[in-house]
Amino acid sequence: MDYSALVKAVQNGDNVTANRLCSEAFPILRRYLIATLNATPEDAEDAVQRMFEYVIPKIRRSEFANPGGLLSYMLTAAKHAYLKDVRDFDVGDLDELNEEPEVEASQVWNLINQERLTILEICIETLKGHYRTMVDFIFDHPSATTLDIAEHFDISENNAWIRKHRVIRQLSDCAEKYS
Repeated sequence: MDYSALVKAVQNGDNVTANRLCSEAFPILRRYLIATLNATPEDAEDAVQRMFEYVIPKIRRSEFANPGGLLSYMLTAAKHAYLKDVRDFDVGDLDELNEEPEVEASQVWNLINQERLTILEICIETLKGHYRTMVDFIFDHPSATTLDIAEHFDISENNAWIRKHRVIRQLSDCAEKYS
């Protein structure tokens, strides 16, 4: 259907014709949203209404180079208006969701952390002696600096940094195998 007459009617101030053409387009656009996006009839009506609130001022400002393509533009604008509504919908407003039992996040994180701890223990067991000693020191002294590590193991600070990062890489690579 060609809606170039709608562009002419709006630009010429012919509100009677414009209203009639909008009324004819409204159910087509509404059915389009229901059929293609599974919108509820109410949501589809809201989206089409917002689309007209956007399109009509654009027509008044003569921003359409191709009035014959207005239907395609309206379909796309209505779809975008509906998708914006879906995206912006506040799920917290639904009473049904608020009444569902909640699982404490700490229970899930405790399970995940326990699994990670088990993997870490397995990976530490695979380390060579001096790396395992370093890991034990780092876990016993989590705020230890590279200088603290160097002094404890009687090595240079540069060597302490290199060993620390090597052991972290080995643990990380080992943990990836179990993930």
